Amino acid sequence: MAVTLNRITREGEYGPAMMPVIQGVGRAAIEIAYLLRSAVFRGALGAAGVENVQGEQQQKLDILSDEIFLDEMRSTGHVCAVGSEEQEELLVIDEYASADYLVLVDPLDGSSNLDVDGPVGTIFSVVKRKSPNDQRPDVSDTLQSGREVLAAGYVLYGPSTMLVCSVGAGVSGYTYNANNARFEVSHPDMSIPQSGGYYSVNEGNSSQWMHGIADKLVSVRHTQKLGMRYVGAMVADMHRTILKGGVFLYPADAKNTNGKLRLLYEAIPMGFLMEQAGGKAHTGEQPVLDVQPEALHQRVPVYLGAHASVDALIS
Repeated sequence: MAVTLNRITREGEYGPAMMPVIQGVGRAAIEIAYLLRSAVFRGALGAAGVENVQGEQQQKLDILSDEIFLDEMRSTGHVCAVGSEEQEELLVIDEYASADYLVLVDPLDGSSNLDVDGPVGTIFSVVKRKSPNDQRPDVSDTLQSGREVLAAGYVLYGPSTMLVCSVGAGVSGYTYNANNARFEVSHPDMSIPQSGGYYSVNEGNSSQWMHGIADKLVSVRHTQKLGMRYVGAMVADMHRTILKGGVFLYPADAKNTNGKLRLLYEAIPMGFLMEQAGGKAHTGEQPVLDVQPEALHQRVPVYLGAHASVDALIS
């Protein structure tokens, strides 16, 4: 008999509490996957004509995916607020403002791939509120380090739709089975190989990288015999890194001296998964999960992968 998402209720201290939220993520993933498949026929591809809080051109599908995710988090009844990469401020779910959990999400990672039919994904994490339940949740509730995250994961929209998540007891992958309309375990107990694999980075920016990373990468890829693969969607590149080994990096550069990736929406959830899969997550200065967030849309450099590969780059 196939093992489904219900497996999460038997995982770790937080599995039972996280189950309704992760089920909500699964429902959102199914809706977003359908939206992606039909977008070309619905006129949903292309730019929306507005910028998000990051100053980036929003795609129509960014906005639609954001709406789907918020609706599904509301439907769980367990989420009091959602912080989204696409929204400037924290979105409080008024009817459940006394609920215990907040979800942080990049609803459609890699949306620049959409117009070329490339892979995209969703990234999320869950934290427990710090404020009293009889008060309105506040942005300060989201400013928790990765050590306080209860659950995190991503959805990869590729040839199949796959939900990879952790509740702090290892990492498992669930693939959506359309025949049964449910997610089923396809990759139990995912663990990153500690040698071999690939490096994933936009080398077009290498001349601008700080801290000698370009030279270090040349050494690492030769001494550790790493191939090069880069999709340009963090979910797809991280998924390959966990399965095949190596390292994903997005260093600070002359333009983005504090890094480019978002701490709460990308670095922390992916860092949480990487550590749970036996790998290392670092900013170049400290472990990703030790960074104390100071703002909803804070950015950091990231190095995520096998210990030897990350250590060689940040040393």
